[in-house]
Amino acid sequence: MLIRYPLISGILASALWGMNVVAIKIGLTEVSPALLNALRFWLLTCCLLPFARIDKGQLKPILIIAAVMGVGHFYLMSLGAAYVDSNTVVMIIMLGAPFSSLLAFLLKIERLTKLQFLGMFVAFISSITPVLLSNSLDLKWGAAIIVVAMLVWASVNIRIHNMEKIPVLTLQFWIGLISTPLCLIIYTYEGGTMDIASQLTPTLVMSVLFIVFGSSILAYSLWFSTISQHGINKVINTTLLQPIFTIILAYFLLNESVSRIQLIAAIGTITGISIFYYRKPSVS
Repeated sequence: MLIRYPLISGILASALWGMNVVAIKIGLTEVSPALLNALRFWLLTCCLLPFARIDKGQLKPILIIAAVMGVGHFYLMSLGAAYVDSNTVVMIIMLGAPFSSLLAFLLKIERLTKLQFLGMFVAFISSITPVLLSNSLDLKWGAAIIVVAMLVWASVNIRIHNMEKIPVLTLQFWIGLISTPLCLIIYTYEGGTMDIASQLTPTLVMSVLFIVFGSSILAYSLWFSTISQHGINKVINTTLLQPIFTIILAYFLLNESVSRIQLIAAIGTITGISIFYYRKPSVS
């Protein structure tokens, strides 16, 4: 995919990811997190079958990564999202990159500056403050699950970093292939009916279609094509727009309003992430 305008591409990818949070919440109003993920992974696998080929030596690590990502990240994130509003979900998702860098630092893979540590601290405290101030046990439980999901995502990032380069759509295919039966097992264990066809409402179908085509395929393809052609520094700040798209869409599609404390927390989280991403301009 040739990217001529990296800024536009980065904004579009961030918009799609912001919309994806709302699409997941909409899907969760129709079915359980396990079934929603089973459906998305099944469709994803079917669509990405042409990208299935991998080297024989990569099979075992990819199978492990696929299982961990499918259940430990995507399923847990959906499970947590069932308990919290979209705005809380997207704020915690924003912590994914700092979590990855912090884990890499602890494993002595990369270094972090004092400014980056400050950014992490500001972002983390800001994102969890509305949760801590809430009296809702469900909100705290859901937020904790999403934090675990993002920590899993961070740990898998480290594992992928140490492997040979794998095309993103190939990795998505294997995540879908391995995770579909795992999510169906969880769904069955929860007592779900196997008459899945009767549960395919128009709302659910539209939600799954967007999650697969809008986020898993289009957004990731745009993002990785952009950073491979133009570098990460030209577009990394566009990810700060993701919560803005989520907040706007959640207001119109889910009737989720933003409280004053959530607005302050969102500003604090975005500020912290901005500090984390800050790079001093090089002197020519």
